[in-house]
Amino acid sequence: MKKIFILSIIILSGAMCISCEKFLDVQPTGTLTEDVAFRDIQGFHDAMYGAYAAMAKPHLYGENLSYGFVDKLGQLFIFDNSEENDRYIVNFEYEHKAVRPISDTIWAGQYTVISYLNNVLEHLKTTPIKHAELKLIEGEAHALRAFLHYDMVRLFADDYRRKPDARGIPYAYTFDLNNKKLFSLAETYKNILSDLSIAEKLLDNDNSISANSPSASSIYGKERYVHCNKFAVKAIKARVYHSMGNADSAAFYARQVIDSKTNFALEDFSLFNKVKRFPAPKELIFGLYTTRLTDNIFNLFLAKSGAGNFTQARTDLGKLYETGTFTAQNTDVRYSAFYKEDGWQTFRFIRFLSNEAEIKDNPVTGIGLIRLPEMYYILSESVYDKNKTDAIALLNEVRKSRGLQPVSDEKVNTKEAFETEMMRERMREMPGEGQVFFALKYYNKSFTKAKGQAEITPSSEIFVLPWPQKELDFGNK
Repeated sequence: MKKIFILSIIILSGAMCISCEKFLDVQPTGTLTEDVAFRDIQGFHDAMYGAYAAMAKPHLYGENLSYGFVDKLGQLFIFDNSEENDRYIVNFEYEHKAVRPISDTIWAGQYTVISYLNNVLEHLKTTPIKHAELKLIEGEAHALRAFLHYDMVRLFADDYRRKPDARGIPYAYTFDLNNKKLFSLAETYKNILSDLSIAEKLLDNDNSISANSPSASSIYGKERYVHCNKFAVKAIKARVYHSMGNADSAAFYARQVIDSKTNFALEDFSLFNKVKRFPAPKELIFGLYTTRLTDNIFNLFLAKSGAGNFTQARTDLGKLYETGTFTAQNTDVRYSAFYKEDGWQTFRFIRFLSNEAEIKDNPVTGIGLIRLPEMYYILSESVYDKNKTDAIALLNEVRKSRGLQPVSDEKVNTKEAFETEMMRERMREMPGEGQVFFALKYYNKSFTKAKGQAEITPSSEIFVLPWPQKELDFGNK
């Protein structure tokens, strides 16, 4: 089996030093020697906080893997200015000098966070500390390692259902500079599921994601929605099995999340502003806390005026949201909650910030990574072949919570038509979350560009990002 060199910044001196007033304010500030970093339970807490904080940086889920690079690939946003580089991104010109560094940075950044998690897991094997929260930490570390590898394989490998024997990605199990073993796509997915199954067992008693969990023994055990909690593991499993085309297993795990009524519920459309962004109580399954994105989001989507001077949304939003069908009883509240028209076919993205005053009055406090509506989508798709009526009812539950009447029969009367509608539904529900590009890859249907009506034909050249050249140059052949 081949091995590939992992290009990442591995901090061999141990977990990152954390300064904080409360745990949600932690930020990595340096390094500590391993014996100091892991000498007590706080050291393990800090190491995990450091991993979460690293994930929330703009080069990863704080921009590139949410509302930035990946959503531009998903044709949701573009800075349509001749002096900018977004046109190379939306045209999938991955080798362009303005684009290649972005994907290389994502690769390095993901594996760097994975190295932090491997460091935690290695110390857990030998620590003399006895503390109930070590089980939580171990479960989260396995879950996050799976989550990060899964997004890597979705970006840098083919679709599992079409090419299971294709090249996968290196799966990093150790905290060192050694080459990491390269697995096939099928083997990579097996590794991801193995990590998730371990996490599922370790987090079995992690039953509440609320801020006041009665089982919490410290701050670390509270506010579980900003940790890769028990239900996040089930949701990730639902995602993974859905990607693999395993409908029964995807349905099983999506249903477990939906059925946890004490934790989750779709919000009424009249209160949609409560859940349109982080922390989205009752709809958020897992997200990352960060207070450092407000200015960046404002500067991208709101700061400048005039077409071509800010990152704008795709031009066909009226068609996507079917605004021509809106009535007093049938209006998609997401349309006005997420976008504001700023000239003919020019739209501002206002989901996270609506205006400059919110920089101070209502700043961004985090990024949602997995939310409840996606579980309804996965369950709906997974049961369609066995029970079309139930599948459509599940889709309509989300539509109702967004102010819409049930979907018309002609839109979902065949599996192909149903998938087309589901693709559109994901585009309406998930802008800013980095999930639409993966959905385009999954459905493998032609789609329109962010501007204009040009059709894009799906292909591996579009959906598989290039590996960093150093990975290919220095890896074992």
